[in-house]
Amino acid sequence: MMFRPIAILAFVCLVAFVVYAKAGGAGVPLPERNPLRPHGAAARAPVLPGDQPTVPWTDQEIADARAECTKALSGLAIEYEPLQPIKHGICGAPAPILVRSIGSDPEVEIDPPATVTCPLAAALSTWLSKTVQPEAKAVLSTEVVKLRNATSYSCRNRYGGANTPLSEHALANALDVSEFVFASGEQITVLESWPRLVTTPPPSPANPRRVPVASAPVKPVSQVRPAAHVRQVAKIRLAEAKINPFVAPTTVMIDAKTNPFVLPTATAEEPPPSPAPEMMPPEHAAPETQSAHDARSEFVRMVHDDACHTFGTTLGPEANDAHKNHFHLDMKARRHAAVCE
Repeated sequence: MMFRPIAILAFVCLVAFVVYAKAGGAGVPLPERNPLRPHGAAARAPVLPGDQPTVPWTDQEIADARAECTKALSGLAIEYEPLQPIKHGICGAPAPILVRSIGSDPEVEIDPPATVTCPLAAALSTWLSKTVQPEAKAVLSTEVVKLRNATSYSCRNRYGGANTPLSEHALANALDVSEFVFASGEQITVLESWPRLVTTPPPSPANPRRVPVASAPVKPVSQVRPAAHVRQVAKIRLAEAKINPFVAPTTVMIDAKTNPFVLPTATAEEPPPSPAPEMMPPEHAAPETQSAHDARSEFVRMVHDDACHTFGTTLGPEANDAHKNHFHLDMKARRHAAVCE
């Protein structure tokens, strides 16, 4: 009796399967895909900042930005040219300026001129007057007359990526400085002058078969026999070994030059010839050259570290490989503290 419900259920399923098979297996048709909705590769393709819809700045946004610009640059010696509002996709700035030089005594040229916002230009003026110029005088006894502009406004994501966040360069809110030029004619690049850390290779693992130095008995120099005496004894022992088969040759027949346990006779050696000046390794370079390199390294390190107190973001060669040849300076607002790397 208990198997009757199961049999009935199996019979119903069999009838339903036969009906479905006779109908050709066609079930309820699925709805067609929306042709307006991207799918596949198109749905995953990122949209670059400049390819996104462009919404122009409002008149109020432009007016507010220009008022802020006038306030930020008031009393500063900056040669600049006001530019039209920039809007390209989600990139741009409502009141950008083209900065040609900063300061007056001396005047620091920005080469090439940089398209930036007014708050960034004001921060550059503070950094140059309070950090860069004092450090140049103290460390190098000269003054900076030119900054090499590697990048200013550029409509792109960070590192030029497709899926990375929007770069501050896309908002004209960042400047990359790659080189300092001085009144003395000297040029200092971030790539060549940034101090490099000298790493010491790890020690080689100890040979487990080698007797430790502490456990190997060492004779005083006064008890070690001269090499000539050792060779003489070796000849006698060898002669005895040829006559008497019960005398084994000793290992002291090895010459003192190949046996590290035989003290060789002290001989006067000529000092090695001094290398030619052009072949001298860097560690033997002239003290003046080494001191000059240390001074350049100190300068770039100091101006980088102090920039962290002026800008919202300061990135240098220790941040990542993308910044190995320049300083990235921007005015991005931070909640807690500035980014300094």
